[in-house]
Amino acid sequence: MRLFTKRNCETPKYILVITPQYAPDMGPSAPIYTTLCEDLVDRGHNVTVICGFPHYGRETHAPEYRRSLFKQENRNGVRVMRFYVYLHRGRIQRRIVYHTLYNLFATLTSICLQSPDVVIADAPALWSGLPLLTRAIWAKVPYIYVVHDIYPDVAVRLGVLHNQPLIGLVSHLEDYFYRQASFISVLSEGFKENLCRKGVPADKTMVIPACTDVDFIRPLRVTNKLRSRWKLDQKFVVLYTANIGIPQGLDNVVRAASLLLQHPDIAIVFVGEGAAKSELQNMVEEMRLPNVHFFPLQPREDVPFVFALADVSLVSLKREIAVESVPSKTYSIMASGRPVIATVAKNTEIASLISRTECGLVVPPEDPDALASAILKLYHNASLRVVMAKKGRDYVVENYSREVASNKYHSLILQSINGHSATPANL
Repeated sequence: MRLFTKRNCETPKYILVITPQYAPDMGPSAPIYTTLCEDLVDRGHNVTVICGFPHYGRETHAPEYRRSLFKQENRNGVRVMRFYVYLHRGRIQRRIVYHTLYNLFATLTSICLQSPDVVIADAPALWSGLPLLTRAIWAKVPYIYVVHDIYPDVAVRLGVLHNQPLIGLVSHLEDYFYRQASFISVLSEGFKENLCRKGVPADKTMVIPACTDVDFIRPLRVTNKLRSRWKLDQKFVVLYTANIGIPQGLDNVVRAASLLLQHPDIAIVFVGEGAAKSELQNMVEEMRLPNVHFFPLQPREDVPFVFALADVSLVSLKREIAVESVPSKTYSIMASGRPVIATVAKNTEIASLISRTECGLVVPPEDPDALASAILKLYHNASLRVVMAKKGRDYVVENYSREVASNKYHSLILQSINGHSATPANL
């Protein structure tokens, strides 16, 4: 559903958006940028997106991009300029190649465009730094820096970065882009506090959560075409859908599944791709777990049916990573009208959200016994599931719909162009 009309924007602006992922990509940030850009177009703005070819699920869901180096298209009024990206498959050396090529191709693509009024760029500078330098900083164009993960903090916590000189270099690089930005958008108050400790002014750091399209992701019947296709009709489905990566600590979910074998109608279902998927599949095979199932990413039009598969949906993050932010899929789960079980520490933003809204249960990370117990609690209590699901849906509709995020970005765009600082009153 389109939210705005062109009458909402008295003076259309030319907005350049730099992000690795955009629809039909199935990556976690793709729906965030897609809905934002379409809403800005509905307000009357001229929006161009520079991004890579879809690479989450590219082999099965985006065959039209095969054997191409560059492609320009129009998606719902947004001009999208795409280029080839190298599939890194999680290895550090390949990630370096991926980030280097993205920077080069994004910069080459951007210099062919007219000068924008404002730039919106996805952090970290590992993939947006060079085009930001050329089209925003050196050109003296204001930009909004969108931070979904704080680097190098997240890489250090996960043990990916150990080299102190390299950690220092990444820190200085990010600090430079923080200082140059007109505004910084972060997902949570925890992120804002982190940046304030790094010396970033509080009045230029705005909290804009990863809102969701509550008309697209909505409560649907549990019985649907995917349940039938995947032979899950008679199952109590515990769903994990999103990136199956290392930060998610999903071996904990597999171990919990081994504790639920005495309940053959409980199915643990993974839908997605990621660096940890093959390792988890090997683990399931070695443990001989018939109650764990893996399915590939689905086309965007089927995403509501994926969420509707669940009787209960999971959010899982390792202890080291789940401190300051709420993964965007949490809001999608709530919008889908399903209770949440989050395996996170109590001092996290996710735990606070679930406790505040009473939309699910929180269990300690890396504790399969606690996770299995939480699953059984909801398995045996259908009325509790209904209450939690309704509370989650109601809260997201009121506080985290796509219109909320679009309004805040629209305000930041106008203030960036006009050279004003942000205050709570004008947001």
